[in-house]
Amino acid sequence: MSLIKNNKSALVTGASGAIGGAICEELLKNGIKYLAVLDMNSQEPKILNDWKKSYPSVLIKYFQVDVTSREELEKCYSVFTKAVPSLDIVINCAGIFNEKDPTRVINVNLNGVIESTRIAIDHMRIDTGKGKGGTIINISSVSGLNVFSGSPAYSASKFGVVAYTRALAHGRDHLGIKFLILCPSGTDSVFYERAFSTKYLFMTTEETVAKRRKLLPAQSPSEVGKATVEIMQIGKSGSVWTIRNGELAEEELPAIRI
Repeated sequence: MSLIKNNKSALVTGASGAIGGAICEELLKNGIKYLAVLDMNSQEPKILNDWKKSYPSVLIKYFQVDVTSREELEKCYSVFTKAVPSLDIVINCAGIFNEKDPTRVINVNLNGVIESTRIAIDHMRIDTGKGKGGTIINISSVSGLNVFSGSPAYSASKFGVVAYTRALAHGRDHLGIKFLILCPSGTDSVFYERAFSTKYLFMTTEETVAKRRKLLPAQSPSEVGKATVEIMQIGKSGSVWTIRNGELAEEELPAIRI
């Protein structure tokens, strides 16, 4: 049964990665009618051809975008929003894992989310008459709730996504936008392998890495995709969700006072 109705559109960053691709798959399965696929690849990912064949009635557009560039993001949003009735769903999933380049990690994982979210708000907010409201989901990580010493920059970036999105949601119902955070645990992907490689970690021993791998078995990206669509239906604005080994749960965090 389709959960997304009424000719809805969605824009997904990091959309050709394992998790981003799984999210796009679930959006398509659940009735999305317009889909913007954003990623860094200069060539359109091959998976788009499969999606277009499987969902011929859906408008699927690919955009090569570096999320650290506000100019590139603004151009993409402008082109896509002109092609759709309204921008309804934005999922910020773009991210990298490399503790050898902490500045890039923060710029992509946190600043990229902030810039994309701010542009999305401008196109979606109902209080100015620019948009019809909708949902923005920012993908964080369980490392945004529990620090791993081997990835301080990555943890900081994902904690930042949680804090930024929760703060945005507080006291801003007038925008007509629901803000949600999803924090996946270990998920079968390039990220997952890098998270257990000292090549990409910060001053970490193989023993520590082995202990962490035992604590974080890999779940399927499809589980994350399904969870993303589910929290769209059941989540309240500002809520934080985890998906661990295919089990979705809402996290209880300290209330925001002001």
